[in-house]
Amino acid sequence: MTGAELAWKIFRDLGISKVFGVPGGAILPLVDAMVAHQDTLELIVTRHESAAIHAADGYARVTGKPALALATSGPGGTNVITGLATAMTDSVPVVLILGQVPTTLIGTDAFQEADLFAMTMSVVKHSWRVTETDEIALILQEAYRVAAQGRPGPVVVEFPKNIQLAEVATGVETVIDPEVRPAWVPGALAWARARAYLARAERPVLYIGGGVASSGTAAQIRTLAERFDCPVTTTLLGLGGFPSSHPLSLGMLGMHGTWCANHAMQEADLIIACGVRFDDRVTGKLDEFAPRARIIHIEVDHAEINKLVRPDVVMHGDLTDVLPKLTRIVPIRKHAAWRQTIDQWKVEHPLRVPLAPAGTIATADALHVLRDTIDAEDVIVTEVGQHQMWAALCIPRDQPRRFLTSGGAGTMGYGFPAAMGAKMALPHRRVVLVAGDGSFQMNLQELATLAQYRIGVVLLVLNNQGHGMVRQWQDLFHGHRRYGVRLINPDFVKLADAFGIQGFSVNTVDGLREALAVTHAVDRPVLIEVAVPEDEHVYPMVPAGHSLSTVLEG
Repeated sequence: MTGAELAWKIFRDLGISKVFGVPGGAILPLVDAMVAHQDTLELIVTRHESAAIHAADGYARVTGKPALALATSGPGGTNVITGLATAMTDSVPVVLILGQVPTTLIGTDAFQEADLFAMTMSVVKHSWRVTETDEIALILQEAYRVAAQGRPGPVVVEFPKNIQLAEVATGVETVIDPEVRPAWVPGALAWARARAYLARAERPVLYIGGGVASSGTAAQIRTLAERFDCPVTTTLLGLGGFPSSHPLSLGMLGMHGTWCANHAMQEADLIIACGVRFDDRVTGKLDEFAPRARIIHIEVDHAEINKLVRPDVVMHGDLTDVLPKLTRIVPIRKHAAWRQTIDQWKVEHPLRVPLAPAGTIATADALHVLRDTIDAEDVIVTEVGQHQMWAALCIPRDQPRRFLTSGGAGTMGYGFPAAMGAKMALPHRRVVLVAGDGSFQMNLQELATLAQYRIGVVLLVLNNQGHGMVRQWQDLFHGHRRYGVRLINPDFVKLADAFGIQGFSVNTVDGLREALAVTHAVDRPVLIEVAVPEDEHVYPMVPAGHSLSTVLEG
């Protein structure tokens, strides 16, 4: 058995069935060794390494388990750095195997050599370089475990070519160790303070993020909210962690959050923050964030505690461990006056859909049509830009892992390959990509991958002829001086046809309904281009550096 053959035995035992990557010289032994495992292991060859890492990211987000990606040395490895940063910021478990030149050539500027170990270190949880065959089993198993445990994230294993080819000693054990999950227990003082704040709260808000999905605690969040009669707001990555259709739901908060959610945070006297980072897009002007509230922060990653906001109660631990205990001490309450205030805000400050010029569809109207054609199990994936915020506001999600987007990194080009990965993980569910014309073209070459593997993703391309979010900022904050945002686009339908993908171009609501109806009858990729207004802005919006109370409604 060679090192490469042992690697696939390890991954097979770990339950890996899909690998996303692009072949290359430094990983050819690994690719060759996969031939013997074609019945249980499929290599999805994307057209660019960045798409491979994003596809693995999408696969991991919907399954909740580490996904595997493969890239060769040199430029193959440098091409995945943005994808690793995306996964790291959003806490996504991805294991990346990086080919490397033989150990005898490392440091000699050999062909396609780059110090990928150092280059990727700042955007992963942990890195390993395999230097001996007897390390392979331990390192690969440890990489899988580290990616998943605690706060999930990407990891890198650098695998030199000569180690892939080397023979492994007989009798090498590949027993998979049981999962090790650290357990932290908040101290008695933290619980005593939490009890006191819960008992006195009249205007509580439950603030949840992507950690709820990562920990699988959405049901416990709902129990806690209903027991305490506590309104719930979510971050962009927290969408689906609490049902959007629930009466206690405030929707998303932050820069493009709802008026109701942002004002509830500013008026709250208690905030229970679960699996969140208090990032700048959520807090707005930091010294004016939630001025009246005591804050209880539950977070598994110690590095995120006290980083931006200093909570009154710190509960360092996994939500899986902490939430059941917190729920037991939460009093059964009714906050009638607070609920009445919030319900009034919802009526007085609804989402406003701007009028669209003839020949276009308002983005919100287009997404409402999409909303009416999907169910709770279907997956919405977005690119980054105005359409991303509209999707967060217009497409309710009642389950976690059913709204995928690049949150912290804001990576244009993420959504298309991530949608491919999500569909390969959930082949029997509808997966719809919501993209802008600008973001879609960041990984446009993946139409070839989509066609080759017949991945049945619905591509909804909202075409406003440019980089809409940048244009909005130029209009609002840079004297309406538009520069570098107008795009001359291809004919997306003809382009889809060139890859054998059915395409539609629509500019009416009825036309969009008809096109979406076609996607129910086929299990193959379909592209729908939707003409949306070029000058449309997405609201609500809190200007950067302003308080959450400063909500522009358009």
